[in-house]
Amino acid sequence: MGQEAQGHPDERVPERRTTPRVGVEFWVEECCQDGVYFHRVTNLSRDGFFIEKKLPFQVGQTVHVRLELPGIQNKLDARSRVVDNYSDGQAALRGAGFQFLELDQRTRAGIAAYIDQVRQPE
Repeated sequence: MGQEAQGHPDERVPERRTTPRVGVEFWVEECCQDGVYFHRVTNLSRDGFFIEKKLPFQVGQTVHVRLELPGIQNKLDARSRVVDNYSDGQAALRGAGFQFLELDQRTRAGIAAYIDQVRQPE
């Protein structure tokens, strides 16, 4: 399948992100020919996201997703690519990092607004 990195997601490879990410918790739908699969997103940036998932994706795989951002009325569609699989045996955390490939204006604006909202001090 795909490659597996070891260690904490922030420590295993040089930073490739060009925008800050935020810790989040919401659902994303993976839409494919076999059906729709739900995954939990744990961090998000304007460039991509990380989901927790037991089985790895194939690195380089293109995935159509629908993001269910809290406070955003409708789901946001995006095409994304798997850039990394992650496994930390000590923390029992497994998942995959995704990069957004195509975002329409509504989706890009919704993600940006949600990130700005999460980053605001309470």
